[in-house]
Amino acid sequence: MQAIDLAQVARALAFVLIPMILSLSVHECAHAGAAYLLGDSTGKDAGRLTLNPQVHIDPWGTLFIPAISVLMGGVPFLGWAKPTPFKAVNLRPGVNRRLGTALVAAAGPLSNVALALISLSILAVLGRAGVTLYTMVQDGDAMVPRPSSVYVFLFTMYELNLGLAFFNLLPIPPLDGGRVAVGLLPRALALPLARIEPYGMLIIMGLFLLTYVSARTGLGFSPLGWLIGMPANALIRFVLAITGQG
Repeated sequence: MQAIDLAQVARALAFVLIPMILSLSVHECAHAGAAYLLGDSTGKDAGRLTLNPQVHIDPWGTLFIPAISVLMGGVPFLGWAKPTPFKAVNLRPGVNRRLGTALVAAAGPLSNVALALISLSILAVLGRAGVTLYTMVQDGDAMVPRPSSVYVFLFTMYELNLGLAFFNLLPIPPLDGGRVAVGLLPRALALPLARIEPYGMLIIMGLFLLTYVSARTGLGFSPLGWLIGMPANALIRFVLAITGQG
């Protein structure tokens, strides 16, 4: 049996949990900030209008689940923090409650898109500036490149935030995307969608299970890969195109 390299495990956990904590803190702060700008101070009054991770961390969703995902060799884009409280009734006069709710919900995933783009931009700037992002190490008889800690951190921030953004934008209540859809769709469509919220987590877990079974059995069908990967890849191509790297 191969011995477990505890140092390598600790490094892998650190390079996922630290970005996860930072990303979810920004995500929840964005919800509170958007609500406050629209007139609802519930999140601010609860101390959530801050980047301090202590007020946002959910031990189970921010630490345990992502850590287990890393240890099992998965991609830890599934994570969550404590929900930021929000009351649409407190929105400023003149702010449509449905639209306001959609904007507050969208703020979280959009903050993750911003973090992903910032991380990718920093990597691009470092690369063009000639900063060494890889070192050559001996692997048997060959020399192979090993990414630096800076590269691993920034790339993880980029990849993780894209996953968090597009996962949360799935139009399934209670995800942010579900609340955005309920706020923007005509009432004839919004009401039936809102009614599935009690079953939303079951639908999400079903998608995860189907994706897992497909990967294990070689069916080649990954609903989450399609729902999350397609928009993420489209955004990547767009960014590369406008920065002249496409």
